[in-house]
Amino acid sequence: LVQGNTVSAMGTFKGLKQLRKIVIDAMNNIHPIYNIKALMIKRELAKDPTLATESWDRFLPDFKKKNVQRKKPKVKKEKKEYTPFPPQQPQSKLDMQLESGEYFLSTEEKDAKMKAKR
Repeated sequence: LVQGNTVSAMGTFKGLKQLRKIVIDAMNNIHPIYNIKALMIKRELAKDPTLATESWDRFLPDFKKKNVQRKKPKVKKEKKEYTPFPPQQPQSKLDMQLESGEYFLSTEEKDAKMKAKR
């Protein structure tokens, strides 16, 4: 029975020791299936009398940690100060010509002014 961080179990002392290891690993974010799989393999190896005296390390699975990429938290943009009036629009070329008086010049005067600039 598991509720929050509390676990209750019944069984033999050896079984409770195995369970304790599984539960502690589960709380440390290691999935219980890894330990359960190793326990199942150990049970099968214990039945074989020729392997009873040997080391079982070669039969037990060696699970490697995978470095899984995590999603980066979204960066919140700072809100700009609210202004009820929109910014002033930039002047167009026509407005600039009207302001400087260049718009009213004749084509010959415009060409002469352009040549003087070069």
